[in-house]
Amino acid sequence: MTEAALQAIGMSAGYHGVAAVSEIDLEVHAGEVVALLGPNGAGKTTTIRACAGQIGLLGGNVRLNGSERPGPLFKRIRGGMGLLTESRCVFMGLTVRENLRLGRGPMDDALAHFPELERRLDVRAGLISGGEQQMLALARILAARPNVLIADELSLGLAPLIVRRLLDALTAAAVDGAAVLIVEQQTRLALESAQRAYVLRRGKMALSGPVAELRAQSAAVAELYL
Repeated sequence: MTEAALQAIGMSAGYHGVAAVSEIDLEVHAGEVVALLGPNGAGKTTTIRACAGQIGLLGGNVRLNGSERPGPLFKRIRGGMGLLTESRCVFMGLTVRENLRLGRGPMDDALAHFPELERRLDVRAGLISGGEQQMLALARILAARPNVLIADELSLGLAPLIVRRLLDALTAAAVDGAAVLIVEQQTRLALESAQRAYVLRRGKMALSGPVAELRAQSAAVAELYL
């Protein structure tokens, strides 16, 4: 198998010198969607923040596109990484059009992913729905054609139809060659889109493997959420 586009090796990370996750090993290859699952408080968001360069490491290493020193978040984004956080990544006081112009890719490419945004171009982002805001944030990222894309809890507070649209867009990005890592509380939806998955519990990696294998261990996966 080719080298992983995103790889955590024995990674530990946390806040104020206290580890929230320890000895995490995970990898995401170009062309695949990988889900990071686990109950609330398991360490999912900390894991992706560390992978994205939002927080520093307390141990281990993260490799991005073969680099063992990918630098902080802004350098990783300049190098081709896309990050969609659980909060709406849009400028609420700017219009949809202005938000798209601030992206690193062409506006037409962004609108190709979510054509429904075209009729909202001249509306301030703060006045569109939460689902449209998440579409806007993801469209701006996808237009830049990231080689690694990390998405955290994109379904939070959104209708199932909107969530399906967002997950389909992430799947399409993987088909185009991106390495996609998603954190999702809705396990069923995540496993429908992913080829492989990791399951965290109390800051440690508890299970991992192809989706088919994890589905066969559904009782063990469910126990981790209890």
